[in-house]
Amino acid sequence: MMQLLICILAIFSLASGGCASKPTSFPANQAMHSSEPVHQIEETVEPQKDEEDGLFYRLLAAPEYIWEGVTYPIKKMSIFYEKVDLLERALDVFLNEARTGGIFPRFEFGGAIGGGIGLTAFHNNLFNKKKQIRASYLFGVPDNHAGEFFYKDPAFLGTSYTLEANLLGLDVDQARFFPGGNHAPKARNRGRTNFELDEVSGDIKVGKQVVGDFSSFLQGRVFTADAKAGKGRDIPSNIPGVNSSLTAVEVVPQITYDSRDSPFRPAAGWLVDATFSYTNQVNGDEFEYVGYTVEVQRYISFFRGNRVLLLRGYLAKLNSVNDRLIPFYELNQLDRNHGLRGYERGRFSDEGALLFNAEWRYPVWAQTEGSLFVDAGQVFNEYRDLNTRTFRVSLGAGLRFVTKENFSFRVQVAGSEDGVEVLLKGDVEFQRKRGTFLGGL
Repeated sequence: MMQLLICILAIFSLASGGCASKPTSFPANQAMHSSEPVHQIEETVEPQKDEEDGLFYRLLAAPEYIWEGVTYPIKKMSIFYEKVDLLERALDVFLNEARTGGIFPRFEFGGAIGGGIGLTAFHNNLFNKKKQIRASYLFGVPDNHAGEFFYKDPAFLGTSYTLEANLLGLDVDQARFFPGGNHAPKARNRGRTNFELDEVSGDIKVGKQVVGDFSSFLQGRVFTADAKAGKGRDIPSNIPGVNSSLTAVEVVPQITYDSRDSPFRPAAGWLVDATFSYTNQVNGDEFEYVGYTVEVQRYISFFRGNRVLLLRGYLAKLNSVNDRLIPFYELNQLDRNHGLRGYERGRFSDEGALLFNAEWRYPVWAQTEGSLFVDAGQVFNEYRDLNTRTFRVSLGAGLRFVTKENFSFRVQVAGSEDGVEVLLKGDVEFQRKRGTFLGGL
């Protein structure tokens, strides 16, 4: 594992070595919005040539130019959307005057419960002390429900510690599971099975900035889950966790290095995150397991900060303890919601997951950004099962609409050997959520 982490870091360091220009923030406010006449700029600023005008960088941007041609009508629509300030005007209806709180509609297609509609209520500056509170609910078809309550205090009891509390409820009547791990059949009628899951979990996370960009956290989680066979082709009854009830406690220490210039629209910097977890059943002796994750993200700006290249590597592994089992809904997953965006929900799951992502982000307009990406990953039971020939690959592109208040909505289309997947969702890419089923990557 250590050798793998060193390799990931080395590759990312080499990839960033050729960028000599000073990075700037992602283009939320570009010169295209300047009120100064163009002739004044021409009189005072002489044109400069640098390496970013060279052939290499133009070739690097070639896929972007092709994608821009294909999506030209969408670009025109997005420009119109920004000229009339459509999203900002819509937010006027749902948010308070200071834009720190409100209630707004929520919808998604292709998410953890397959899609749905709902509401989110929030406040990001509670008591004028930057405390955050959020409650959201999502209803999906045929009869799926997801509810969440979140609270964050950046200075708990006036100290330098942060406190996060999260309560999550999940009721899914037709979730998907593909037996076979990385070798699960791709034929949907043959490989997919269905199950029902009711889960309630609560966690408290305390953190502190240690030194510089390093922070440490300790999280405690309590959850209860009840899984059983669903409608259609039922999940095999011999899969661990089927037709059983689990109440468990989990402890997760975490260390993070974050030098990104922005958590919402980063253009430069590193994110390195490592966790360890221990989970033990308290209503029986069937389940007990440990796990760890290692994630590395590198953001590199090109063309004077106009474009951003994201390189990402992710490794996760679970191991049983005392010859006990791991419930199937806690296994690591790779699918449209877990970094392998060209594959349907629940497509691959096993004790381990290895994933690489490369994404090219560029401005379409001030508050609209496009992306071209490639994902490659595989799940595995033991490290000896890893094989370069069994990596699953997906290619895709997307658009992300953002506002000054860091609200976003993204549309992504990705293709793979299984077909084409479409994802419409309103959150930040690669933001991990508690629980592997809901969104572990």
